[in-house]
Amino acid sequence: MIRRKLTALIMCIMSLNLVACSNTDSTQISKEQIEENTVSSEINKGKDLFDEVEINKEKELFDKAVIIADDDIARVKMTGKEKVTPGNSIGYIFSISNKSNKKIAFYMKNITINGNEQKTSLDENFKMTLEPITDFSTQLKVLNIESLDELKNAKGTFCIEVNDNVNEYKFEIE
Repeated sequence: MIRRKLTALIMCIMSLNLVACSNTDSTQISKEQIEENTVSSEINKGKDLFDEVEINKEKELFDKAVIIADDDIARVKMTGKEKVTPGNSIGYIFSISNKSNKKIAFYMKNITINGNEQKTSLDENFKMTLEPITDFSTQLKVLNIESLDELKNAKGTFCIEVNDNVNEYKFEIE
């Protein structure tokens, strides 16, 4: 009995909230008010454009894509190198396609640029995952590189983890 009364009370409160929130007032807006709001909106848009940071990309595409892996599990390729500002993010233009029906994790290890060991945005500590039958493209950022000219003679190992198995693919990029 108490439960029914409590349910009825809650239903009444909810009904009152709906009635209180409804609006039967048919307010009309003048043409001048609409134009004023439109002008104000356009001014605010312009202000937002000035607040945004301009992103610049400097790219050097390879004559031919460097295929790192292409098997039943995945296709991995590098198509060039780029510098993105602000932030001076410098790295390789990278894409991977998960061709399997399993989720994979991928990362790089033992990366050297011009004979010097380097860290990247995709090392063993920052593994990325990719769902089955999915493509992904990004920049493989190389840390501590100042210019695109320094980004050459890269060697390393690209790793793809499926379940508990790790497939390693050695690569070299001139």
